[in-house]
Amino acid sequence: MELHEPVPVTLREVIPSIILASLIAASQSLFAANPLVTDEVGRLLMELVRVSQEYDLYNARCRGNAASTKTENSNRLLLSKYRLTGNQVINRYMGRDDRAERAAIEQEFLQKLSTMGGCSAAKKKGLLKELDQNYRRLFAQISDLP
Repeated sequence: MELHEPVPVTLREVIPSIILASLIAASQSLFAANPLVTDEVGRLLMELVRVSQEYDLYNARCRGNAASTKTENSNRLLLSKYRLTGNQVINRYMGRDDRAERAAIEQEFLQKLSTMGGCSAAKKKGLLKELDQNYRRLFAQISDLP
């Protein structure tokens, strides 16, 4: 094996590479998810994602409103406070693929709705009120966190 002599490199040639590497490292830390999220906060985030989706499923199934407003509002809150989306919360704190988890949440909710006797029976039994109270409580709790 032949050894080659090192090629002299000037500082002028190296500086752009150093700047680029520094910018990449800085951007990774700027856009990374907040590493200081405790287990308790992670649990609240998971609950908010679940309740938001259930609320939107109820609205789509029982009220004919397909807009995912609760999920969108929750995503805005998660992004502004923790630089996380609902999908990232699922991946990080529920430990599952976000599509699989969303499908599981939907199946569990539809099963619950069916067990209650459908939309009108669920409304009479207070499901909408329960979803609304849980959503508002979790949203407020997370909004009030530092």
